Amino acid sequence: MSMLLQRKIKPTITPFLLDREDTLQLTLSSGRIWEMSLKDASAAVVSRGFDRYHDGGHASGDITVYAFDAIVTINGTEHLMRREVGSDASFYEPWHIDGVRVWFDAAACTYKDAGGFMEEKDWRSETICKPQRLTRWAVQEEGKSICPQPLHDWYPNPSGRLSIRDCYTGEDCWMGPYNGGAAHGGLDINMPAGTLLSTPIDLDDHYLFHSVAAGFNNNRWVGSRRWPDGSDWQLTTSHLIEMTVKERTPLAAGTPYATTAGTRVGQREHTHFKWRVNEQGGSYWLDPWILMHET
Repeated sequence: MSMLLQRKIKPTITPFLLDREDTLQLTLSSGRIWEMSLKDASAAVVSRGFDRYHDGGHASGDITVYAFDAIVTINGTEHLMRREVGSDASFYEPWHIDGVRVWFDAAACTYKDAGGFMEEKDWRSETICKPQRLTRWAVQEEGKSICPQPLHDWYPNPSGRLSIRDCYTGEDCWMGPYNGGAAHGGLDINMPAGTLLSTPIDLDDHYLFHSVAAGFNNNRWVGSRRWPDGSDWQLTTSHLIEMTVKERTPLAAGTPYATTAGTRVGQREHTHFKWRVNEQGGSYWLDPWILMHET
């Protein structure tokens, strides 16, 4: 049965899910209704030949790049949207259509249990890349940021660019084909051990939810922000070395909070970034690239 979603533009980005024949009715700031319906989605392998390593602890394969497509109707006009994962095209610009920015985050048909070719990598840590309906999206009105405050760099990036070559051995973008066949539940970015991370937004609370000192195999941190519009963001980083500020305290955007890239990093010194949005009855893992792109 098709579903009608009704949302209003707010100061923070709005994620949502669509199945075939589902429709989003989005009320813009002007009161105008912007409407998007999903007709279909598909996925395919673009290139094979992965042989960089073999991790026996996860699903494997030979996939290096894959893509997913969606056919949507927006305000009566049909659009074909295509995303590529595992190449520099992973770091994409949103579509700008009739006054709205559109991010096409994921398609369930990519995954083996829905007829596709990818497994989940990080399901043990409850990071599931596959959307609960056929597709996962996010939207924001043109002229508005994804949140109502300027964003600060999460990690030092003077170039302002990101390349797939910087994602572990060249595959660990969001949903990238780790081990040639397992969708990576985060965005890995290579950086020297000891690199200082800073808060990209104001945080209400933060803490290590796993630590080596407590007997875990990694130092994993989460920071949370409840926005005035009701959206709750959770930002996560892993492979930290040590905290540089007291836990369980509010932090202003731009506050250095930990050194990183030095705990259980595998073949490359790196940090693992995740972003989760909880709002309007849903919980959505989104590509951290969307947040980084805004900085």
